[in-house]
Amino acid sequence: MKRILPFNITWEIFEMTALVNSMKPLYHYGIKVYFILALFGACALPAYTQENSWKELHDKTASLLQKKRYADGIKAGEEALKAAKNTFPAGDTRIADSMNLLGILYRTYGRYAEAEPLFNQALKIYKESNGANHPSVANVLQEMAEMYFLQNKYAKAEPLYKQSLGIYEQVLGPEHPAVVSVLNRLGELYQDQKKYAEAIPFYKRALAIEEKTLGSGHPDLASAMNNLATLYYYQGENATAETLYKQALEIYEKEYGKEHPLIATILENMAEFYEGTGRKNEAKQLKEQAKKIYSNYQK
Repeated sequence: MKRILPFNITWEIFEMTALVNSMKPLYHYGIKVYFILALFGACALPAYTQENSWKELHDKTASLLQKKRYADGIKAGEEALKAAKNTFPAGDTRIADSMNLLGILYRTYGRYAEAEPLFNQALKIYKESNGANHPSVANVLQEMAEMYFLQNKYAKAEPLYKQSLGIYEQVLGPEHPAVVSVLNRLGELYQDQKKYAEAIPFYKRALAIEEKTLGSGHPDLASAMNNLATLYYYQGENATAETLYKQALEIYEKEYGKEHPLIATILENMAEFYEGTGRKNEAKQLKEQAKKIYSNYQK
């Protein structure tokens, strides 16, 4: 399908065409080429300006999302989507980019009924333009899964996470950070449903990849270790749980010092673990340590 240009651009083309036609006698002197180039320049400049306008709005929306300024982000995202639809032909992936980004922003505000059709439309465009196994498809599948997870619609979220995981593994490789992200979310999905035995393999695989790619002392490992320790505790594997909690605590202390709020979080989890395994005195000490850290940060 041909794109219909906005009225002002159509009028500029009409005026330039009239000018070219009025000067036909000069064609033999080589001026024809000049005016044809001028005609194309008149067409291209406004289109370029529109594309630039969309990109600025899209980048602004992404920046506001990153800064967690969601209300402002939604306004910018709605403008960006409108600009994309006015600038690009139907089915252009840049329209899908704006749909996906606005869908994420709607989701953060719990506006799921508005987010869902945007995700579905973006998914359709990406599949038609890039193919079903493209990372852009995997990204939207993951964002849709997040939306359902937030609504406790586990049966809808699970297959989308797994489809996303399969694409990332195939296209980006089994140790890519995107793979780790989905593995952790699947672990959380099962943990949320108290399916601890099913959650553990996903957390373990994510941890193994991060240990290999980031190194054994990286702070990202501590988060994975903490999550995994909690699951082992719920499964009654207390020795393994305690080891992981201590490893996580050691990594955070080396990275952030002993007075960081992340240290307090680990201490609270360990206190709950000790409380649940009958080690009341140790639990009390850790709770007091955590409380002291929090109080220092609130001053």
